[in-house]
Amino acid sequence: MTRDCPCCSGRRYAECCQPYHAGASAPTPEALMRSRFAAFALGLGEYLLGTLAAGHPDLDEPRGPMLRALSGLKNVQRFQKLLVLHSAETATGGEVLFYAGIFGKGTTPAKRDDRSFAELSRFTRENGAWRYADGELVPAVHLPKDPSTLDRAAFLRLFGEVR
Repeated sequence: MTRDCPCCSGRRYAECCQPYHAGASAPTPEALMRSRFAAFALGLGEYLLGTLAAGHPDLDEPRGPMLRALSGLKNVQRFQKLLVLHSAETATGGEVLFYAGIFGKGTTPAKRDDRSFAELSRFTRENGAWRYADGELVPAVHLPKDPSTLDRAAFLRLFGEVR
């Protein structure tokens, strides 16, 4: 079965994020971020935990409940859109600014709420592999009507205002 990758790259899943989900290392912070978005959409909790940087606070939580929570997000949320707005890297670190269009699943309008956001994520290279370190998030309610117009400087201004 061929299908588009959930990371919204326009490529097929088998040629995009699937190799990372199967164990290949993402070559850039952006590739890791895209593969994590796809993993959320597909309910790949093990992958999500496995791509966290050492010292990430989620690793301090009991593994079983955290794994179930991450794996189950696909059942309550629709991961509809991903826009990469900025990406940069050095030999040891990187960052990706992105907009994630996410909506609650449900039969009532309250359960179909807009959970979209923009995030400036930080990544670190550990033992040769990129890992998600942390990020700053701004909910959709504070974003411009067209999130594709957001750049790093505008995001940081918004983040400072809503914090």
